[in-house]
Amino acid sequence: MDVAYIKYFYKVFLPLLDRVKDRAALRFLYRHTAFFTIQKGKPLFRPNSTAANGSIIIIADGLVNGFLLNKDAEQANIWLGKPGSIYICDDFSFTDHTFNLLAIEDTVVLIIDKKELEEGCNWYPSLDSLFNFYLLRNAMADANNRNILFRMQNIENKTRLFRRMYPGLSERIPAELLLSYLEPHLALRSEHDIQLDEIFNEKLIHKPWSLMLKETYFG
Repeated sequence: MDVAYIKYFYKVFLPLLDRVKDRAALRFLYRHTAFFTIQKGKPLFRPNSTAANGSIIIIADGLVNGFLLNKDAEQANIWLGKPGSIYICDDFSFTDHTFNLLAIEDTVVLIIDKKELEEGCNWYPSLDSLFNFYLLRNAMADANNRNILFRMQNIENKTRLFRRMYPGLSERIPAELLLSYLEPHLALRSEHDIQLDEIFNEKLIHKPWSLMLKETYFG
């Protein structure tokens, strides 16, 4: 394993887990973490790949755009990932959509299989806390922020909110990509307004995100 990847792993998880007390949990987590480097302008997966299904995606360094692609090659940009950003990709195998990442800058990505992490949660309570109080909570908070952004009508207010949510990013991403987040209907590839706040309903907390995303972006 590349030493640089080990450093990224420690950078992400050591602030959250005790290096001594949670040593076994850290070892389990490390064994079930895949590391990828994506070059600027390149996707993480091949077109139509389902490799992202059931994954927890953590950006360790760089900047990416996460998007859904349907069978008609219609693209919906749904997630900007910067260092520390988390996206939980549910199983899209029963839909005609795939999720992928495109590197806006050279990026290092950590990917954990959700089922494997759930297995670790049964063995190590600290991993259960890590998932519920950090990974899931941050992924949901990010989704809620995007929901607020996409629902706002005034472009000036949306621009101000975007800059608060993503400080400095408006100068680092392509203009067309920025437009797709601020005014989707004006972008070359149109998207529908995001409707993800229902995941905060405790009764629906375990509903596959892929079902909600399908209804949200492609009707």
